[in-house]
Amino acid sequence: MCGIMGVWSDGRPEQVRAAVRGMMAASRHRGPDADGCIGLGDSLVLGHTRLSILDLSDGARQPMQDPVSASWLIFNGEIYNFRELRAQLEELGVSFATTGDSEVLLHALVQWGEAALDKLDGMFAFAFWNGCERNLLLGRDRLGIKPLYVYTGSRGLAFASEVKALERANLGPLTLDRDAIDSFLAFGAVIGPQTIYREIRELEPGHVLRISRHGDIVDRQYWSLQSCISESAAERGTNGAQNFQQAVADVRDRLAAAVDSHLVSDVPVGVFLSGGVDSSLLALLASERAKSPITLLTVAFAEHEFSELPYARQIARELPHHHEVVTLNAEQLRELLPLALAAMDQPTVDGINTYVISRVGVSLGLKVLLSGVGGDELFGGYTTFAKVPQLLRYGAALRPAARVMSKLDSRNPIQWRKAADAGRLQNLAEAYLLQRSIRWTPEVRRSLGARLQPHVDPLANDYQKLAALELQVYMRHQLLRDADVFSMANSVELRVPFLDLALLRTALAIEPRHHFENGKGKRITWQILRELTKNSVSRRRKMGFTFPWQRWMQTALHETVATTLRNQQLYEALALDPAYGRQLLAGLARGDRLQSWSEVWSLFVLLHWQARTGVECAVA
Repeated sequence: MCGIMGVWSDGRPEQVRAAVRGMMAASRHRGPDADGCIGLGDSLVLGHTRLSILDLSDGARQPMQDPVSASWLIFNGEIYNFRELRAQLEELGVSFATTGDSEVLLHALVQWGEAALDKLDGMFAFAFWNGCERNLLLGRDRLGIKPLYVYTGSRGLAFASEVKALERANLGPLTLDRDAIDSFLAFGAVIGPQTIYREIRELEPGHVLRISRHGDIVDRQYWSLQSCISESAAERGTNGAQNFQQAVADVRDRLAAAVDSHLVSDVPVGVFLSGGVDSSLLALLASERAKSPITLLTVAFAEHEFSELPYARQIARELPHHHEVVTLNAEQLRELLPLALAAMDQPTVDGINTYVISRVGVSLGLKVLLSGVGGDELFGGYTTFAKVPQLLRYGAALRPAARVMSKLDSRNPIQWRKAADAGRLQNLAEAYLLQRSIRWTPEVRRSLGARLQPHVDPLANDYQKLAALELQVYMRHQLLRDADVFSMANSVELRVPFLDLALLRTALAIEPRHHFENGKGKRITWQILRELTKNSVSRRRKMGFTFPWQRWMQTALHETVATTLRNQQLYEALALDPAYGRQLLAGLARGDRLQSWSEVWSLFVLLHWQARTGVECAVA
């Protein structure tokens, strides 16, 4: 896990190198162990900051060169099948000087070119200078686990692992994107490929960007989730029908193999044990397979309705590993908040929880943490799997009753409010976006829904379609982006075994009836957990790992939030109406059940981000 960055510009070489040095300084948290940069000709400079995980020797530093082809690589991430690829390359006569995955990736790209991408199993973003063809290749993993952002302008092109690094490229002014602000306020995250800046876009997952020496840019998609799901389902169909026990066995085998590969490290590894089914499975399987002691980390709260600590302890007491428990309260978070907000790469409503757990991990000497991200998306864990099809089919008929239920249902008034405000929904994607929204904005929902629906239309059933939407919207733009930014802010690598490609193919090819029981998802993973614990755990309602934000914003965090929401100048810079902030503060003060904590928090985060950066919206 590292930071990569580069500039290709026709500016003076010393200016280009200074720009990359500035980007490296802004990325020091991503790679505190080593750094390096290389100038290739007069116009291209590549930079790298290293977090040493595999092969800790100086020989594995980057940028890394293949002297024979005069090619260079900078790489962020992990290639989990690097040993198999190394064996294939050695059969072709390639020799290696290091024991890690970076040199394997370098020689794979030299040997196979862009076709190497089809062979990679892992999380990655890289820049590869092809010394023979004299072009630059930027690549990103299939699901977007590792980030890569690109700036293009009249003075050249720059790329980096974080938007904050690109702020230091100095290739031109940056302006806020009005559409990006709207999507953030609607969903709590900027929906890609846009970023908060008009001039910066993300390289999309499963894509490779080739820049020729003449400046021509070609963006090619080498993998798509939709094709993967369709092909996996077709393969499953040709092998005959699958019963529930076969599905459980297949998933258990694939998950165990994924955990095996994700434990490969030359530094200590920990597991974030929230107490839910996904993290519990990772803890149990990692304990079986770890060749050295691992650490289990749990964050708990005094507010017991938000804490899964009893369930985490139930799992941890059966395992021969250290279990570190940190109880967090509102006052402690208030002290940490300036650091967490400063670490934010783009505005996000989530991610502070990852910052806290990563901070605990690094204090214990950990550089690698396993996380359960992806389990809900693959195995039907979210309520969206049941509610979105219902909302699409019965939304119009529900509207009158929803207005009443929003006042009567104390547990879920906001969801009833959404149904009451839904209007006519055009497709499943639009219904999904309404369900996922934190602010009702029909225009954003419809435009994004029209963009997403064609990608899920070819899929066979609602389970596959909603899994694809969860993977490509909520997980990609919020969970994975936040996981990378806030873990790397503490120089910690977060790994996500549930997003192993073979496991993903297995899970999404299983018949929906095996994933759900009595309308509840995660039937398969709960069954595996029962088997691993000899039926000592019982199924319970999903909680999720989130802070008691509503309560904390009414107590210890209230003045912090209120002061920012009352600052009228911040609204002017973002072209927002201050009345919106006053409305949210009033709702927070009276405990309005029809106002979600996330709507208040998202506006606070956006305003605070603008105050820190000072960047204003572009003039239309």
